[in-house]
Amino acid sequence: MSQKSARYVIVPEDNVFNDTMETTSFQLFRAMHRRLFRKSGTALTSSMADGAGKGTRPATRPRLRLMETDAGRIRLIDSIGENEASLVSMTPAQARELQMAYPGLRVRRELRLYPLRFGQTNIIRKQAKPSAFRSAKELALRCIDQTTGKPVAGASVVVVLDRRRGFGISDAETDKDGTYRTPLPAGQTRIDAVICQPLAGYWPGGASDIPVNADGTTELVLELVPIADDFQDGLDLMLTPAKAADGRGVKVAIIDTGVDPAKGLNLERGLNTTGTEPADEWYDNGTGHGTHVAGIVARLAPGAVLHSYRVFEKGDGGASEFAIARAIRQAVEDGCDIINMSLGQSSEPVSISREVRRARALGVVCIAATGNDYMAPVSYPARSGVVVAVSAGGVLNAWPEGVMTPRNVAEDPAPVKDRFFARFSNIGPEVDFIGPGVGIISWVSKDSKGVMDGTSMACPAVAGLFARLLSRNPEILSAERNQQRSDDIIRMANNDAVPIGFGPEYEGAG
Repeated sequence: MSQKSARYVIVPEDNVFNDTMETTSFQLFRAMHRRLFRKSGTALTSSMADGAGKGTRPATRPRLRLMETDAGRIRLIDSIGENEASLVSMTPAQARELQMAYPGLRVRRELRLYPLRFGQTNIIRKQAKPSAFRSAKELALRCIDQTTGKPVAGASVVVVLDRRRGFGISDAETDKDGTYRTPLPAGQTRIDAVICQPLAGYWPGGASDIPVNADGTTELVLELVPIADDFQDGLDLMLTPAKAADGRGVKVAIIDTGVDPAKGLNLERGLNTTGTEPADEWYDNGTGHGTHVAGIVARLAPGAVLHSYRVFEKGDGGASEFAIARAIRQAVEDGCDIINMSLGQSSEPVSISREVRRARALGVVCIAATGNDYMAPVSYPARSGVVVAVSAGGVLNAWPEGVMTPRNVAEDPAPVKDRFFARFSNIGPEVDFIGPGVGIISWVSKDSKGVMDGTSMACPAVAGLFARLLSRNPEILSAERNQQRSDDIIRMANNDAVPIGFGPEYEGAG
């Protein structure tokens, strides 16, 4: 077993039958928090500074402290509360010893969660290394604007060399001339697919089953369709248009990559909970994902107040489990009614599971995306029983001619009239609702829009509908913040849902 230190999350293993018992496990757990935050002559504090939620104070993760335990000396990093999750650094051997010595605690390696936009990482599972291709064969791709013929620079490029194996190239983009060139394997006779997708301004373009020249260069030009301002996407066609007052009085937390202040987004406050970046750096980290998610909520509930909790650092594709748990805690403390989490991972993140249970008990509904693993089991945190899990579908032909979006229509289950299930969406008995998640237009920055696919997009569509319904039911909105309130919010949504016909494991209540 490796002796290299790693980050571990520790949470108490609650037992309602002995929750008042002062066990040795709980004594150690509380001692860790006190060790981090108690100073001589001062009271216990939190690692979230006063004013941090408004972006007026920097991140305040406490100074690292060492602590002697039965497993040896471990390094304390952070703690959400005296009886809540703690984050420590220790070796795998120490983690095992600590778990054995204190069975009343759950000691788990900290996990990383990822945005659930369907894209390159879902299509390409095994990365090719073009530099290793000893071949004269080459692909020369050029992406241009369909209307003007001008080059489209900085667009993401995916080259699917073998669809069955998920083998290809996905870490590429077009240069200033809209071009991308790559060597090809000597034995490559056809390319299964090439996809070009800019972050902003265009629909994804592509071509399938492309013959490769026996020698030299295979040239391919893709004409990308610009996003028209008046285009009706799947969100418009699948759901009832919003009224200006929809969402009024409701607070929706966006736990994501951050949110830029685009037009129509009623952003009240934000917070960066990464613990490594300043607390006031809560705008989008450059990927556009969080802004796109927030824009979807705003389209369906324009009157809702949005809170941005950024958990993804700039330049990092994954988010710390602890940063997400911290964001959930803060969203509840800030009075949010609905928490949107368009992120996930296949294993259970124990600190997040604890926080979503607490949120539900305090009248707050957490909504999460099921994942984009081609009908695999539902991801966490959507898989948690107290979280509302959302799968993705769409409306046929809710996209322009000549784009790659139709490739996301599932054949099984077959479309029902003009409604289809997204072939990438995860499924299972945990699914509660389905939302439009294919070819969705929304903001990706303060002043530009883009098209994205994924359960990441379906999730905020359902969150927006929850906010709309909640604003129309003031007796529930103003109710005491307890489990009955959150139960009533979900019951309200269940009563409003209309089944499509795919079946409960695909769409839940509809």
